[in-house]
Amino acid sequence: MIARKSIILLCIAIIGCINAPVEPLQNTTFKMEVLSSKKTGITFENKLTDTSSLNIIEYLYYYNGGGVSVGDINNDGLDDIYFAANQLPDKLYLNLGNMQFKDISTAAGLNQKPSWSTGVSMQDVNNDGYIDIYVCKVGQFNELQSHNELYLNNGDLTFTEAASEVNLDFSGFSTQAAFLDYDQDGDLDLYLLNHNIHSVRSYGNTKARKIPNTLAGDRFYENKMNESGTFEEVTESSGIYSSALGYGLAVGISDFNMDGLPDIYVGNDFHENDYLYINNGNKTFTESIEFYTSHTSRFTMGIDIADMNNDGFLDFFTTDMLPFAAEILLKSGGEDTDQVIRIKERYGFRPQFARNHLQINNGDTTFSDLALQTKTFATDWSWGVLLADFDNDGWNDIFVPNGIVKRPNDLDYINYLSNTNYSQFEQTKKDKIRKKIINEMPTLEIPNLLIHNKGKLGFESIEKSAIGTPGYTTGAAYSDLDNDGDLDLILNNIDTPAQILENKKEGNQSFTFVLKPNENCPNVVGTKLFFYTNAYTTIKEHQTVRGFQSASSSKIHFALPPQGLLDSLKVLWPNGTEQWLKQFDDRLIVINPSVQKPSRFQEKVVNEQFELDLFPFKHIENNYYDEEKEQLVPERLSREGPAVLYADFNQDEIKDFFIGGASQQPAQILLGTKQGTFKNQFIPDFDRDRGFEDVTVASIDIDKDGDLDLYVGSGGNEVISPNPAYEDRIYVNDGKGIFKRAPISLPQTNTGCVAIADFDNDQNPDYFIGSRSITGAYGLTPKSFIVQNEAGRAMKMLDRKQWGMITDAQWIDLNQDDYLDLILVGDWMPITILINQEGKAFENQTAAYGLAATQGLWNTVLVEDFNKDGFLDIVAGNAGSNLKWDASLEKPIVLYLDDFDNNKQADPIIFYEYGKTTIPFASKDKLSSQLPGIKKRFTSYNDFAKVNSIETLVDRKPSNILQTKRLVELRSMIFLNQGGTSFEAKPLPNEAQKSSIEDFSFNATTGTLAFVGNNNNNVAELGPSLANAGGLFNFYDSTIQNFASYQRFPLPLGTIAKKIVQLDNDDFVVITNNDNSYLLKKKE
Repeated sequence: MIARKSIILLCIAIIGCINAPVEPLQNTTFKMEVLSSKKTGITFENKLTDTSSLNIIEYLYYYNGGGVSVGDINNDGLDDIYFAANQLPDKLYLNLGNMQFKDISTAAGLNQKPSWSTGVSMQDVNNDGYIDIYVCKVGQFNELQSHNELYLNNGDLTFTEAASEVNLDFSGFSTQAAFLDYDQDGDLDLYLLNHNIHSVRSYGNTKARKIPNTLAGDRFYENKMNESGTFEEVTESSGIYSSALGYGLAVGISDFNMDGLPDIYVGNDFHENDYLYINNGNKTFTESIEFYTSHTSRFTMGIDIADMNNDGFLDFFTTDMLPFAAEILLKSGGEDTDQVIRIKERYGFRPQFARNHLQINNGDTTFSDLALQTKTFATDWSWGVLLADFDNDGWNDIFVPNGIVKRPNDLDYINYLSNTNYSQFEQTKKDKIRKKIINEMPTLEIPNLLIHNKGKLGFESIEKSAIGTPGYTTGAAYSDLDNDGDLDLILNNIDTPAQILENKKEGNQSFTFVLKPNENCPNVVGTKLFFYTNAYTTIKEHQTVRGFQSASSSKIHFALPPQGLLDSLKVLWPNGTEQWLKQFDDRLIVINPSVQKPSRFQEKVVNEQFELDLFPFKHIENNYYDEEKEQLVPERLSREGPAVLYADFNQDEIKDFFIGGASQQPAQILLGTKQGTFKNQFIPDFDRDRGFEDVTVASIDIDKDGDLDLYVGSGGNEVISPNPAYEDRIYVNDGKGIFKRAPISLPQTNTGCVAIADFDNDQNPDYFIGSRSITGAYGLTPKSFIVQNEAGRAMKMLDRKQWGMITDAQWIDLNQDDYLDLILVGDWMPITILINQEGKAFENQTAAYGLAATQGLWNTVLVEDFNKDGFLDIVAGNAGSNLKWDASLEKPIVLYLDDFDNNKQADPIIFYEYGKTTIPFASKDKLSSQLPGIKKRFTSYNDFAKVNSIETLVDRKPSNILQTKRLVELRSMIFLNQGGTSFEAKPLPNEAQKSSIEDFSFNATTGTLAFVGNNNNNVAELGPSLANAGGLFNFYDSTIQNFASYQRFPLPLGTIAKKIVQLDNDDFVVITNNDNSYLLKKKE
């Protein structure tokens, strides 16, 4: 009998998106005409019929469908088409021209006995000048007993199946094959991508990667046909994993590190990491995904590689299964919980998130995921992806084939399985049980998407990108089938006929480049073409395996935008030579490798200004996770440190560092030396106070002895305040850099920042103490303090108000009246202006300065006269635009705070815009865990999926809710002072929006603005912000409309940079959270 537990595990394992009506969306950018089978002659259909031994219950990937490949099998200049079928015969169609095709499968000698074909690729395997065909199969599974097939082209429209003769007749769970010349000997070697099915061997820690699996493990074969007439398996010696952990669905070949050698990207389903095999040039690979990406897709299904921003570097896109429709999303399981993610990390698995990833090349062999910023992160149950210029405007667009026949991950369906008593069925009725289980699985047709690239990483919204009719498309390829200068699409669907989408887009100049091997270069796969235009430089690479189980045309398609001119073309051949072209008189250009000078393969971009070195401090965060006690929080506020101060503590005219520690890590004094190094000085009182979390620090000469004392603010968000663990501290300096804690009672709040200045002009330092949060009540506004120092006689509480969840503050004389005013920033609050009333009070004039509508998740603020007009401007670091959330005045993110379940605890409920509607940020399960009434109010996930407001969720009108907050701006901004009366807001350049900004440093002499950032404190549903650890802008002109240049700091990928300090010699020190700290040394 079918075990209920195994069925439920199958469903839970692939939670990602659920069925609901999805209306076809209109795409008006592209002109794609679906051709009828009568027009094309293509009648192929990949039709599936369940059997008792082969169905979605027995075989996890039953609905993965078949691939499609294109290639010119008879060298007539027209691409022909091969369709892979699962339960019917594969078909080969000869292109007759004018979009007409002829089925030559039988005449060509193809095996017409049905067997479970998956992926298909076309390449000239034996270097005879004709395209061969390699077909992947599923074998050794129930009645499926076939093996992979290699059809060698006889040159007369017939093929000879020769897989067993050349040792490529693998029988197991194959997905796709990709050919590459890994040893640069002029012939094509083979990477065979295989996939596992759930078994005991599928789980465990990453040590299992070294245990080979005969059916599911990937294989690598070296081409020895010129020597022995066969391929030799070299999987183990080449460094390729071949274990049962791999669920390989995607494979892409490219020179990821631009060293002239082909590398391999493998996209794995489920818990296993994606792999990035870097070619070492000695017939071995090194798996290096952690050094190239911060995180990847979780259920990676497809991959393609192309230059998406026309900067001359190759980027890549991986697909996952996150729904773009809100109603489907709310019935989905979503991400792993944060606890599960941490368990996986302990087992050796890297961070993975269930959404698409658009990995943009930083030019230094690292990639930053910008799918959230570009709003391409959710395209539903997406198989492959094709990156190509489908409208001939010079920018690569994104095509995503979509849909699965049965969705076993519907949460209501999983509940149905959990609540059904299968013991009533006898063993003899297992077929009846299976049929019932399958029939209950939801069915939903989804439209394919063709997303227009508008340039500069701007893309058309998903809501306007549907193309064709909804269905189930798995295999997809592109080719200019009719040689009219634009790219057409070929689709392999499930249970409906295959389709040709003819591109009818007109206008703009395009070129087709055909690369022809010869004796100088017998293999052209992997050739790079650099196009130099009057607008940009871009790169294209000769690879055919793209998307999912499919391969596209080997012809290189290139189009120019309006008024675009192609100046020159550099060709980098795989044999290590380069060739230049400057005449482009014809639209079709055939390029034959010629004897040219050796190429200089484009190396990684060398940082022009800085080199990286370690700084002698490592922050070690204690293990505490806010979301384990507060289920509905979007971020952790317990990891705000470390505090950093750069000043001369021992009066030797050399600046030193104070760096605070996390709980159980003592703060440190690092004394500067004449040699430019720093020496740790042990401070007994710091060691005794190691239990505090040092999150902020300011200098103060509290005893007026001429040296700098310290005010250290405590945070942590771990215990309810007031609590001694949050007590701020003052340490008195003996003049030699030895500090002792002063016996002074200070606030016991979760301090966010402290700012000290003489705001009443009495020559005594006064204090602002900004509170970060109220522990256990995320979103409620804590009280912050303005404390007046009355000539050493007493400390007077001048003001104590709820200004916000404060993260940073700065004293400045904004209105030039000789009294210091106060600028505040924080979470869920605007840039706040408190104007000093001659030292007697402070007046909130945020609205008067035009900043009332700036509510954000602000981390840091810096006030300077950036444009040198005599008025102080503001630059503020925010969460950035590379988030799942997108905030604006018209579509704000809203936080509702109240005791919704009457348990005397405030509950934060967040709503945000997703697709076409507003939805709760927290899932039904999370909401129910904190608010038990939710489970009773919404008995099914289908009911919950209709929630689009706080009122429908908790049956309470917004006007009756205790507190409501909004976010309307998530970008980091500069606010230019307009003559002292108001501010003009401008977003910082796109490079500064890729991640959160945590700190700034401005050099008024050079006009450079440095910043650092990244944030790993968001909960899994929101995801980390790790795309840019920092960089340096040069201001272009006094109006700050543009920036002259941008230099990315060479910090390690994923660095959580919290503070940046510019040293006296123009070097920078970057202090991180829970990691090493770094010295950025200015190059001579």
